[in-house]
Amino acid sequence: MAEPHPPRVTAFARGLRGHCPRCGGGGLFRNVTDIVETCPTCGLQFEREDGYWLGSMIVIMALVLVVFFVVTVGGILVTWPDVPWTVLLIVGIVANLFVPIVGYGWAKTTWMGLERGFTPTTPSEEADAAARLAARDRPVDG
Repeated sequence: MAEPHPPRVTAFARGLRGHCPRCGGGGLFRNVTDIVETCPTCGLQFEREDGYWLGSMIVIMALVLVVFFVVTVGGILVTWPDVPWTVLLIVGIVANLFVPIVGYGWAKTTWMGLERGFTPTTPSEEADAAARLAARDRPVDG
């Protein structure tokens, strides 16, 4: 069974890698932008309450700012003194459109790692996860 409350750094590192912050299990991504509702390894439900994914929006906005800064400053430094401002602007806009779409699933797992590192899994969440695993592993009579 997964540890109910892994150390903060462990939970965050697992989230950064796109894994479950509780057990470290993988296979969380349905596609690039979305993740499954529960961990396939430990049964933990990811969305704790309505509005839970707002935190992942903050994570993706921070990533967009970092990418934009790196593209802008890197482009200026690489091409100085004849900076192609129009090209730099277009590359920055494309990056700002592309990063949130491609990185949103990763932002969700990163948010889960941050949030789960600071907020312990409740006993009812533990019981629900165990029930989901038991239901999944129960043989189906046909």
